Amino acid sequence: MVTLFAVLAIILYAVSAYLQFSAIHHPMPSTRKRVLTMGSLAVLLHGLAWFVPVFSKGLVLSFLPMASLIAFVISALIVMSALRKPLEALFLGVFPMSAVIMLANLGLNLDTQPKVLNEHGLVSHILLSIMAYSVLSIAAVQAILLIIQDRELKHKHMSGIIRVLPPLQTMDRLLFEMIGIGTLLLSLAILSGFVFLDDLFAQHLAHKTVFTLLAWLVYTALLLGHWRFGWRGNVASKWTLVGTALLVLAYFGSKLVLEIILKG
Repeated sequence: MVTLFAVLAIILYAVSAYLQFSAIHHPMPSTRKRVLTMGSLAVLLHGLAWFVPVFSKGLVLSFLPMASLIAFVISALIVMSALRKPLEALFLGVFPMSAVIMLANLGLNLDTQPKVLNEHGLVSHILLSIMAYSVLSIAAVQAILLIIQDRELKHKHMSGIIRVLPPLQTMDRLLFEMIGIGTLLLSLAILSGFVFLDDLFAQHLAHKTVFTLLAWLVYTALLLGHWRFGWRGNVASKWTLVGTALLVLAYFGSKLVLEIILKG
């Protein structure tokens, strides 16, 4: 049943992304509703495929299951945001990513031994970290779209993707909303780590802690620069991508090397 949920979610992610891509060249009034319906069902099935095994067997903390959880949270947040604002263009990056990660979970036989966590502090730290990574990953996608949108407008080249994106000011405002929420969650995650973990600078955690703190400094400096000096546009987008790259190195870097590259 879990495999069926995953397969259906992958198909619906692909269909929703395809419909949105088609809408760039052939916009139709009914497309938005169809894209949102397919996307919402995909997110629901993705959640069932991830959480049903957790409740029955336990939590898997290895690379691909955690990547799938983050993809689920990102997709769910994007769908909920798109219900209020015309943000379906973000589906073009998020949904294929979620589908590929789910496919990898189904196809690769990695170490997926469940681990039951009874420590509420540790669980809180993990969930806050995942939420922070997810929101800031959305900010990174937003930053990439902002760079493309700004370049297209400067060259007065209103290509397909520009026609389906919200105005530049709306995109910029959404970027800083995401960075603000993500930085707050990241701050809470770091604080909970210092409170509930024995030693964040132990050998197996030191690089994660350092890269996470560096990312936090980048995002905090960006928010302060936006508030004090009005930083926005390409400057804000590029520093957002730097912060996200540091977060990726903090969590996924070591897991990718240890669980996939070296093991392979």
